[in-house]
Amino acid sequence: MEEIKVYILENEFLKVELLNLGAIIKKIELKNKNGNKKNIVLGYDDIEKYRENPIYFGAVIGRTAGRIKDSKLKINNKIFNLDTNNDGNTLHGGKNSISHRFWNVKNIENGLCFSIKSPHLDNGYPANIEIKVSYILNKNELLIKFFATTDRLTYLNLTNHSYFNLSDNPNNTIYNDILKIDSDYLIEIDKNSIPYKTIKLDNNIFDFRQSKKLEEFFKENNKQKIIANDGIDHPYIFNNKIGKLEIENLESRIKMSVETNNPAVVIYTANYLQDIGFKKHSAICFETQEVPNLYIDKKINIYPNFINENINYEKYTKFTFETFK
Repeated sequence: MEEIKVYILENEFLKVELLNLGAIIKKIELKNKNGNKKNIVLGYDDIEKYRENPIYFGAVIGRTAGRIKDSKLKINNKIFNLDTNNDGNTLHGGKNSISHRFWNVKNIENGLCFSIKSPHLDNGYPANIEIKVSYILNKNELLIKFFATTDRLTYLNLTNHSYFNLSDNPNNTIYNDILKIDSDYLIEIDKNSIPYKTIKLDNNIFDFRQSKKLEEFFKENNKQKIIANDGIDHPYIFNNKIGKLEIENLESRIKMSVETNNPAVVIYTANYLQDIGFKKHSAICFETQEVPNLYIDKKINIYPNFINENINYEKYTKFTFETFK
């Protein structure tokens, strides 16, 4: 059995612990308003539990984040039958995806680069691909760079699945966090959490264009909220090519800003954490990515982004942390 190894990146602002399994973010430590160190991501105390990791704590997700309906991936009129692991659909790349495999690790300037190869028809996906994910510290910023090459036409949609809890107590819910998202459009989901319909966010409880406490959202009733098991598990479409959002906690006085060149972010409010012994809604995920299931909406220019031997996959997400008075 391969050993799970811990790698540490640290500067005067941040300390990040990473695993060679799943290229997982195990910890992100920074100081709260009182100067006390605070880990702001949830995870397991027992490192061996990451071998199972059914809710993907901190992992790189791929080959495709989210769900592929009926486990059928269509590329150039050809159907590829993917591994089925979620009510007849493919979730986060299928069973034993790259989230649960060991990656190679090497040092780079101010960071670490994790790499893995996925062979043709791995979990049903076409093409031999090589994926590289770099974690880079620059003062109070954690930059994640996603890069991949392929030997033929294929589809890739990667993300990181960290569960953030900015409060001083990891058992606290996210209800008192204040969230703001630069997004006019949300994609509604069906009963299987497959995105199927674009809606404008006017007069909608999912609207966070103006800063709003999450508590306000959780107090309201809404059919889409019920479908997501009393929370958010939806793609938001960013208004600009560089997508931005921010969240802050009034207790710890920690603010986190997120920037990405992905067109969307799936926001997930940890609606099933109670299933593995954690508290429901005690974290929030910002899964920057394309809309799952190769979603298309011509009106707002949302299309799948295919790669081939001449077109590489290049995405990034940057987390910036600060404390405020």
